[in-house]
Amino acid sequence: MFVRRVAAVAVLLLASLTGTVHASSVDDRGMSLAVPAYFAPGRLWERLADPGVGIVVANPSSGPGKDFDPAYAEAVSDARAAGVTVLGYVATGYLGSTGRATRLGETTSLAWLAQAQQDVARWYELYGGYGLGGVFLDEVQNVCGPGGAYSDTYRALDESIKSLHRGAFTVINPGIGTEECYADIADVSLTFEGTYETYQTWQPPAWQRGRDPRRFWHLVHATATEEQMTEALRLGEQRGAGYMYLTPDVLANPWDTLPDYWQAELDAARSADTTPPARPGPAAAVERGSTTLALTWRPSPHTVGYDVHLDGLRVAGTAGRVPAVTLKGLDPGTRYAVTVRARDAAGNASTASAAVPVRTRKPDRSPPATPAGLRAEDVRVAGVRLTWERAADTAWYDVLVDGKRVLRLPPTLLPAGAPVPVTGLTPATSYTFSVLARDASGNESAPARPLTVTTAEPSGDPISETTGTVTGDDGATYQARYNLPFDFHHVYIDADDDASTGFAVAGIGADYLIENAWFYRHAGTGWNWTPVDLNPLVSSADDLFVWRVPVTGAHRVVFHGSGSSPEAYSPVVPVTG
Repeated sequence: MFVRRVAAVAVLLLASLTGTVHASSVDDRGMSLAVPAYFAPGRLWERLADPGVGIVVANPSSGPGKDFDPAYAEAVSDARAAGVTVLGYVATGYLGSTGRATRLGETTSLAWLAQAQQDVARWYELYGGYGLGGVFLDEVQNVCGPGGAYSDTYRALDESIKSLHRGAFTVINPGIGTEECYADIADVSLTFEGTYETYQTWQPPAWQRGRDPRRFWHLVHATATEEQMTEALRLGEQRGAGYMYLTPDVLANPWDTLPDYWQAELDAARSADTTPPARPGPAAAVERGSTTLALTWRPSPHTVGYDVHLDGLRVAGTAGRVPAVTLKGLDPGTRYAVTVRARDAAGNASTASAAVPVRTRKPDRSPPATPAGLRAEDVRVAGVRLTWERAADTAWYDVLVDGKRVLRLPPTLLPAGAPVPVTGLTPATSYTFSVLARDASGNESAPARPLTVTTAEPSGDPISETTGTVTGDDGATYQARYNLPFDFHHVYIDADDDASTGFAVAGIGADYLIENAWFYRHAGTGWNWTPVDLNPLVSSADDLFVWRVPVTGAHRVVFHGSGSSPEAYSPVVPVTG
């Protein structure tokens, strides 16, 4: 789910935390609305402060942006005060598997894992003090990948978020049903994002049946009428979704407004059942580690899931009605007060169980060695790549920038010698980096000797070396060097050399659009694009992007960058045949 795309304490649930949901009619179930609020703070955000809204996704700039926005801070704070969980948008680029490049032009899983973690850190730095509830991870793969490579990376990302930002609520958005390897990743999976027409016949994967509905979210756009909205909610209840959002809006961006039937949607999603389930029994630790707690408790009848709290802060939810969970990423030798709440199919939550004090074990006395050889490679205007020698007995590496932890990376996803990109830096600015190792017992090494690096001074234009050529019937090749760390690299293509047709931008009429590794054809009027089944990206090494598309004949193009850096356009570039 994209703005412009035409557009866990870490938690691992015990294996097979599934069960049969208490038999109840659809009418007994409740739906909480979860809204991608891709619009500026103001009147529409004020309308989201309703008990029927469970989740709102904030997205100032296809992510947190670099600068604090007081309007967003106020909106996040007000929504939180109304009981809404506000999540910050973070792209994961399908871990580069589709050719989507990071701000440093990389397409590896490690590069995307590092960039996503840094965006999460920025969200909490800017708005954590105003009630930010967690993060929404977009552009998520839906398959396990070779040897589970994709799901393992997303699991590591989820664990790192929840260990560095205790209590963070996470959502992953593959937009379609996933393989079962994703069952223990994040608090919620957004498993449908599409039109009402498609939703009428769509079915979730079989493994999701009987799970806690509050672990699944469906987004349905092009839901034109109130009658269709009501029918979509009914279908969502049948298909096990605990979160939904319906809108008549359409692509390119269906999430930039609220529907005219908003109040009716709120009313239709509410359940007449307001009776909470019985209070569950107190939690008991069946196994204690230095950073883990395996908990169980006496179940509550008519329950579809449980939420577990430490010292009053929700840190985990079960995947079903089995009354057990394993918490990971806890502090060693620390006393916690554990409580549990039960939830029924209507979304009602019980009173908390009696608080039980549980202490994690003390760590062993053998911390890992200090990582050695920290050095910087490829210092750029707004980024740098770091390498260091690997230390034995290490479960995680923490990367600190000016004393703040911005990365937590498992060595299993960090091949020896692989550089770790740090992005979102300010040009011509000195930063101090350090790395420390953490073992599975919770011990930390001494930090590596600090390394001070000054980012490069910008020179020349934000976009340079712009060219376009047509080679016979093979189509056109475009190239441009993006000298700032843009999130979105665009090429607007005026294929008929007529400024009066297509999307009006920078003096041309764009009939086609390249956005990163996607290709679109203009449709209708305004920002309205249809995807073309083609990956136009040839390469993106060292900030030099090269694309090839099947456009022939003389035409004109404009290169554009936006996102984390100030928006920039190139001059119009004539392309000759």
